[in-house]
Amino acid sequence: MTNLMLMMLRKIIYYSSAFSPRSEKAVMGSYENQFSDNAKYLYIHWQQTQFIRAIWISGNPEVIAALHKRGFEAYHRRSFLGLFHCLTAKYYFYNSYIGDINQNLAKGAIKVNLWHGSPLKKIEFDITSGPLTHTFQASNSINKLTNSLRYHQQHIKPDIMLSPSPMMDKLFMSAFRLSDKQMLRSGNPRTDYHKRYPEQKLSFTNLFNHHFDKVIMYAPTWKLQTTKYHQTNLQAKSHLTEDKNEINLYDVAFNWKVLSEHLTINNQLFLIRLDANEAQLKSEFNQYPNIVDISQCQDIYPNMHEVDLLITDQSSLCIDFLLNQTPTLFYIPSDIEKLMPKKESSQESYTDNYDYVDTLPLYGNDKAVKVSSFEALLMKLESDESFYISAKLSQKYKQLCNLFWSEYACDAFDVIEKQIIKRTDKTYRHHLP
Repeated sequence: MTNLMLMMLRKIIYYSSAFSPRSEKAVMGSYENQFSDNAKYLYIHWQQTQFIRAIWISGNPEVIAALHKRGFEAYHRRSFLGLFHCLTAKYYFYNSYIGDINQNLAKGAIKVNLWHGSPLKKIEFDITSGPLTHTFQASNSINKLTNSLRYHQQHIKPDIMLSPSPMMDKLFMSAFRLSDKQMLRSGNPRTDYHKRYPEQKLSFTNLFNHHFDKVIMYAPTWKLQTTKYHQTNLQAKSHLTEDKNEINLYDVAFNWKVLSEHLTINNQLFLIRLDANEAQLKSEFNQYPNIVDISQCQDIYPNMHEVDLLITDQSSLCIDFLLNQTPTLFYIPSDIEKLMPKKESSQESYTDNYDYVDTLPLYGNDKAVKVSSFEALLMKLESDESFYISAKLSQKYKQLCNLFWSEYACDAFDVIEKQIIKRTDKTYRHHLP
């Protein structure tokens, strides 16, 4: 009963915030209190141009202190000024949900969702399997009301979303229950920023004080680091785990010692970008020369132009790399598939893909860009051809890029600012005598 009362109170506060006067300023935030992704780059852009007063909101004191050190305006979401600006800002810009900023005080604001990825797996109200199903799907009106109370921020529609292509329009409109009038044809701030500010790109040579002939990035999407197994199912040695009954999935996928030796001989750098929940593996990976875990860096976009090869199983990061025409290898070890549990509703990692994914160029059954064993992967890394897009594959990369990134997509900063100017003019004219 107490939880129900608190959820109802939250709704009351949320709808009451619609009566608060709001001024021409923007509050911005990101998931898990990070300073990251699209909202980050839009915020930094506005700190440089002063187009609008932009205020970062976070629950992480370290993030706030770092922004203050740079001379930027930022507040803790529970501080007086944080609450004040969340209640009085006309614009909310966020990467996932309004809770990135403040889920209780956003009702009267124009909410712009700068969604953090390109959906390959089903998202939001398109989810029909897995543990998130009950968050978005309801069997009757009572369940729908209950979900709205319990999962408040997930059920708040954005007013505007950016979409780089017609295909993405359809996906976002379905997943977020939006109309086509709420979609703006645009690139993303994270991919447009360094086009506008190329001088702010960073170099791996300066970062590591060494020039590598090739830079490889590995970005898996596995949610399970380790799994119990029986020796009869898989005869494998674990280099990174001491428990004989437990094996690290990454240890199944790679022979790190052999990989490190190859990288050292060929002057190659292997960057690992894991899920944030796997941060504890950093020291274990970093013990091998030329292998560096960058998972805690949160941001690879300043260095993205220097990555020569992306390796993933199905990360949507591949979609962003298309803009740089970076070659991609899809690595799904057959041994991993044997170890992974059978599909169960309790496994978050088994959210269904959208139907269109199997028909995509490269993502489908193209064996030229797929490997299923470490030995095959190592052979690819030993071949110079893996670091270039061949004429045979070039057309497929172009087709894939055109599906996700319309050639007519406008600069994200211009698109957003035109909308703000448009809405500001309307407000001004509305108050003329």
